Amino acid sequence: MHFTGERFIPNETDKQLEIEHKQRYLSVEPLVRGKVVLDAACGEGYGSYMLSRLAAQVYGIDLSSETIAEAQLKYRADNLKFRQGSVDCLEGIEDQSIDIVVSFETIEHVDEATQTKFLLEIKRVLKQDGMLIMSTPDKHWYTDMPKHHNPFHVKEFYKHEFFLFLNSHFPHVEFYYQKNEVVSVVGTGASNAGYRLLDGAETTLNEGKYIVAICSAQPLDNIQIHSVMTNPEVQYQKLVDRILSLQSEVEERNAHLKKLDEQIERSRNQLQTNAQEIAFKNELVQELLRTKEILAEELKDKKSLNDEHKDEIIRELSQTKEILSEELKEKNRLNDLILMIERLENEISAKNLLIEEGKQTQIELSAENQKSNDQIAMIQERLAHHEFQIQEQLSQKDTQIHNLNGHIEMLLEQERKLNNILASGGWKALKRYYKLRDAVVPANSKRKLFARMLKVALTEPGKIARNLNGSNIKKFLFYLKTERSGLLENRVENYLGRQSGAPSQEIEVKHHVDTSRRLIFPKVAKPDVSIIIPVYNQWHYTYGCLASILEHTNGIEYEIIVADDMSTDDTIKIGDIVENITVIRDGTNRGFLLNCNNAAQYANGKYIFFLNNDTNVQANWLSSLLTLVENDESIGMVGSKLVYPDGRLQEAGGIIWNDASGWNYGRLDDPELPQYNYVKEVDYISGAAIMIRTELWKEIGGFDERYVPAYFEDSDLAFEVRKHGYKVALQPQSIVVHFEGISHGTDTGAGIKSYQIQNRQKFIDKWRTELQQQFGNAQHVFQARDRSRAHRTMLVVDHYVPNVDKDAGSRTVFQYLKLFINMGFNVKFIGDNFYRQEPYTSMLQQMGIEVLYGNWHAKHIDEWLELNGKYIDVTYLNRPHISIKYIDKIRKYSNSKVIYYGHDLHFLRELREYQLTGNAALLQSSEEWKKIEFELMAKSDVSYYPSQVEVDEINKLFPTVKARAIPAYIYDSVEVELLDAQDFSNRRDLLFVGGFGHKPNVDAVLWFTDTVFPKIRARYPDMKLYVVGSNPPDEIRDLQSSSLIVTGFVSDEELARYYRECRLVVVPLRYGAGVKGKVVEAMFNGCPIVTTTVGSEGLKDIQGCLIEADSSNEFASEVIELYNNLEMLPIIAQRAIRYVQKHFTKTSVIEAIQEDLRMEVTS
Repeated sequence: MHFTGERFIPNETDKQLEIEHKQRYLSVEPLVRGKVVLDAACGEGYGSYMLSRLAAQVYGIDLSSETIAEAQLKYRADNLKFRQGSVDCLEGIEDQSIDIVVSFETIEHVDEATQTKFLLEIKRVLKQDGMLIMSTPDKHWYTDMPKHHNPFHVKEFYKHEFFLFLNSHFPHVEFYYQKNEVVSVVGTGASNAGYRLLDGAETTLNEGKYIVAICSAQPLDNIQIHSVMTNPEVQYQKLVDRILSLQSEVEERNAHLKKLDEQIERSRNQLQTNAQEIAFKNELVQELLRTKEILAEELKDKKSLNDEHKDEIIRELSQTKEILSEELKEKNRLNDLILMIERLENEISAKNLLIEEGKQTQIELSAENQKSNDQIAMIQERLAHHEFQIQEQLSQKDTQIHNLNGHIEMLLEQERKLNNILASGGWKALKRYYKLRDAVVPANSKRKLFARMLKVALTEPGKIARNLNGSNIKKFLFYLKTERSGLLENRVENYLGRQSGAPSQEIEVKHHVDTSRRLIFPKVAKPDVSIIIPVYNQWHYTYGCLASILEHTNGIEYEIIVADDMSTDDTIKIGDIVENITVIRDGTNRGFLLNCNNAAQYANGKYIFFLNNDTNVQANWLSSLLTLVENDESIGMVGSKLVYPDGRLQEAGGIIWNDASGWNYGRLDDPELPQYNYVKEVDYISGAAIMIRTELWKEIGGFDERYVPAYFEDSDLAFEVRKHGYKVALQPQSIVVHFEGISHGTDTGAGIKSYQIQNRQKFIDKWRTELQQQFGNAQHVFQARDRSRAHRTMLVVDHYVPNVDKDAGSRTVFQYLKLFINMGFNVKFIGDNFYRQEPYTSMLQQMGIEVLYGNWHAKHIDEWLELNGKYIDVTYLNRPHISIKYIDKIRKYSNSKVIYYGHDLHFLRELREYQLTGNAALLQSSEEWKKIEFELMAKSDVSYYPSQVEVDEINKLFPTVKARAIPAYIYDSVEVELLDAQDFSNRRDLLFVGGFGHKPNVDAVLWFTDTVFPKIRARYPDMKLYVVGSNPPDEIRDLQSSSLIVTGFVSDEELARYYRECRLVVVPLRYGAGVKGKVVEAMFNGCPIVTTTVGSEGLKDIQGCLIEADSSNEFASEVIELYNNLEMLPIIAQRAIRYVQKHFTKTSVIEAIQEDLRMEVTS
């Protein structure tokens, strides 16, 4: 095969091209270990062969039969197969058979239609959790910058085009960039040296000549292909030597050119002299020719001339001939000289071009050298700073030691005082009081329970009155019979705590401000956001706007640009009052729209924020917007929720109807209502407060000037954003007070407001086709308000918003809500208590979930379902005691598919507790739960449970019910950590994790501490047990000692620390049903577990991943034996992590539920 300039062939192309091609394959090589790989457009096969060294199987496909034949001869391996074929029809590759598809530098070689077919074929052959790795040149750097067109390329991509192309089929796309950089290397001559990246924390790569994209239907957590590959033939010193060599060549050529210039000048002078001589001799020749003619005539007339006269004439003619011959030779020499001059001039031009190229190379290398010098200087500056910080820290440590010594002295003094108090008569009297109190109101007694409830009723009568109803009284009486008083007391406190709604945000309006007070904004070199405030007079409002920005914008790099449209009031003195802002005032009054466009040219931020001057921003207004758009690349423009100064809502996103009329959605309503407080896509955002990506703004070209001077430019911009492939979103956490009408008035018949009517028609003319896709005026508001027409709507019902960090059931619901959002559902959530519990409600709202809360929804949920039930496609009910309230309503008002998730079989759990305790009330309760649960299963289209054990029980008791086991928990895929004995030798003690609102957890801890832990402590006297979990009742808190630490609720970060530092996790459950979240969570965190068979129930093929023991003696023995087995501990931990990877990832969950979410409702 011969190198064509496009297909890479090792050893037949230049070294730099070889490095670029091989680096791509070597970078992704670790990802293909044990995988089935397809190398699409594999070329002559070198890359497929490289991948086959780690992959389980590699298929190389290429359109050229010649390259396939060459590959089959050159590269041979048992797990490597080559075949001829086209990328738009991957014949011979079965559906969902490939783990990873690799396609480097291929997509740009086919037209747009073939590109789409290629991507569809890749989706067809990839497994559900498969991955596409594709590279292509960035058109900006590959073609536009060098002004070079590759004739082999058919359709190239700009970076954002490539992202949108891939994102249309893969929800998760990660870009890496490949280009050449100058690096500083420390090493030996060893060929196998592994180099360490020293400045990894500061190194960022946001662009490059080539883009390498990793795409998947699943999140790309812990996937990295960062790499650096050196070129031994292109070394820094060689480049410097080349510069010096070029400089010498330039000097030599300049000297040569000088000589050539002198030679050319002499030649030109000689040419001029010769030309004059030729002209003279030409005249002489002409004169001689005329003489010849005269003589010929005379000879003809005088034939009688004698011979002597003839000889003379002949001699003259001969001389004339010789002269003519000499003149001809001279003319030929002149022609040769002219040709030589032309050749010299061509050579000079070529050498001048070479000199220019050399100068350009010198400039580029000098720039790279300067960049390296700057980096070295920066590193030296950081080192100096770090040294200073170390000195500061040492000084602080000395101060801390001094302070601690003082604190110790203070504690000793306090201890002396405490000893005096303990020895005092007053303390003895207090002890007698406590003894009397405990006798009258014993701990964990019903008397103490009623005493506490009486205290709450007296101090917070409203809270008791709101929650005193028949249902709650019935539940209280049931738990009074079946639970210990201490646990019931804890349950009541938790319930009342969840009924405390979040306070609404108070707005701050700057009505009366001192406009003479100086405002000093921070100086920023590289702002993230450029805030543009267009102004014309109204200095009082402008000052208030600026003051609110300064007060409420923290932790963000921003700049202020005031676009003054030639104000005539005190605005002209803004520079004397406000420091470190940019004021654009250039003598031209442009009007609102053109003023904004002009000011945007001065923006330096990644984002441009247009903010009316008649606004007051509120706390967290900008940080919430920036967080949203930074975490979602599909959002091109985002805006704030606008409120009036009196606190009423002005707009929570806008709706455009098909007649181009619009709604400020929610106008004059309560801004705290659920429908105005979740992140959502909208038709448009009011121009009073909008933020757009700067690159997108430039690509669109700013506000369309057909709408000059103002109105409809913000709606038009939103439509342009969608036209360019991005979304327009509302961030309700960003609140801006807007004095509507201050800027332009309210009368649409006069002034600038009159343009509102004219520009509407211009808007219709421009977007006629798009408007046909909008709803009719005031029709289908439920879907119009969040542009959910193209999405399926899911209603999720649970007892309250998931307290994700407090109990396993909430974590399950939260993880599934995230999954449903990722699957494209428009999710609505009902918490049966209808309380806006924070921060959990906001967590859902920021995911894009509308949470229904408040008194209106609590009292009118039937009305809400009747009004909106027709839009619900799937209903997902949780827990039997909640689901039984809603299932008949759902069936009445909606045709949705109903999925019931029981979390566990309540009747089975109650039955097992009865078998353990003998409490007859539990047996009756179990029968009641069985009736409720069967009714729910019968009325649902499908029922979900977290383990096959429960599904088998259902199939045995209720064979007509359709039940399915689904993973109870969803964890992102993680690499198995290589744990060893050293890791566990540094760990200490035992850990129990579980929320105490769940009765089996209380029983487990009491049983373990009473019958098991003393046996373990006899062997390990210094061992401690950490009991971690929310809402521990008194009977658990009373266990606190130096060896038993009851922490109560801890954050996720603190819990992760306990998992890292404790050597074993114990799960001593004696009853319950289904998969236990605490077991799966501990396995995910790589903690060896000792549990009961109840604790491991529902985990299929769990043997070897944890230790099971049911009796107290067995449990203690297993803990004692495993605790110091440092060889076995890491083995069990790694098995546990692999188990979670296999059974509790998003891929396994989607495989379990996708069929149900596709099926049509049959009931």
